[in-house]
Amino acid sequence: MDIGGRHLDVSRMGAGAPTIVFEVGLADSLNTWLPVATAAAELTSVVLYSRAGFGRSDPSPPSPDGYGARHAASDLHELLRRLALRPPFVLVGRSYGGLLVRLYTSLYPSDVAGLVLVDGTHERQVKEFGRIDSTYPGAFRASFDSVLKTLPPGAEAEEIRETVRIQAAGAVEGMAPLPDIPLAVLTSMKSDSNATYVNGTARGHEVWRALHEEWFRRSRNAIHIETTRSGHDIQATEPGLVLQAIRFVLDRVRAR
Repeated sequence: MDIGGRHLDVSRMGAGAPTIVFEVGLADSLNTWLPVATAAAELTSVVLYSRAGFGRSDPSPPSPDGYGARHAASDLHELLRRLALRPPFVLVGRSYGGLLVRLYTSLYPSDVAGLVLVDGTHERQVKEFGRIDSTYPGAFRASFDSVLKTLPPGAEAEEIRETVRIQAAGAVEGMAPLPDIPLAVLTSMKSDSNATYVNGTARGHEVWRALHEEWFRRSRNAIHIETTRSGHDIQATEPGLVLQAIRFVLDRVRAR
């Protein structure tokens, strides 16, 4: 789909309203969501896409600030407009995509009827993990810096730099608290006693759950699903949980 001189790779399935829009994780393509989206298409209409520079999507134009979270939200807004889809939508985002759909909700609140956050990134997670292990923020930065040294210029490097910027600031420009709309939060509580970093430990997962609980408490129509069977890729290891969350939100949006 042309969004103004460049194209984004998009897939549409199903029929009905509201439309569910899937947002992928860091440096990922729409293939991540295909199995879950195909099942969700039996419930309503579905859209999934790859952000600029990933999958078959064209790269974004050069920018001094790189391709930031606001650029991604703006691209999605333009994509949905050009697809002539009727808002409001139910947005489903995993990991970094969870951060992006929350930002989209802040920037375009009338477009969003409900949210499903699948082990979503929190902008304060590195700072909060740092409260229980002061070495963690430095290790986080060093880990991503080592990855950046191996990457050529492009979309993946830009998204990683944006992630590092966001975690260093502990905030996202334009992000507002979630509105009181139907919401499902999924959290991995699968810990590892031999984890190298605190975020993988049981203590770290308690911090992770508390951050996700902030979102859950923003809505009077919400569910918080925790799992110890899945790691960060809940959509791959327990797709049924994600579909359960989608049905929960979809039913409540339709009831409204």
